[in-house]
Amino acid sequence: MKNIDKSNISLRVVYIFESILAMVVLIAVFLGTIDVLRMIWTAYIVEYHTPVAYSQLNDILAQILLLVIAIEFVVMLSLHIPGTIIEVLLYAIARKMLLLPKSGGMLEVLLGVIAIAGLFTIRKYLLTKDNSNM
Repeated sequence: MKNIDKSNISLRVVYIFESILAMVVLIAVFLGTIDVLRMIWTAYIVEYHTPVAYSQLNDILAQILLLVIAIEFVVMLSLHIPGTIIEVLLYAIARKMLLLPKSGGMLEVLLGVIAIAGLFTIRKYLLTKDNSNM
């Protein structure tokens, strides 16, 4: 609450509501982690005699990366630092690139690489050290 005028009651309410939403997202991440562990248990322990299919592994990775994005989103809501937005976008683009279907073309990969390069350029040249956590 360091960047918020403490005398403005509406901003204080918004900040509190934002913190509550961040906690709700954290609870959802915790429950999602249990779901991921269940998926891994089923795929690798219970059904150990059958090899894990590409689609199963893809689903597990998709779920894990979605949880990572949600955690970074909570950090973004909590810190209010421009650098955290860059991190959320980096994870979202990386998730999209890693989970491209087998039939996906190289154009999507090229666009993802360009987007990530753009985010690193923004981080290097537009964000100062005092407003970036990277």
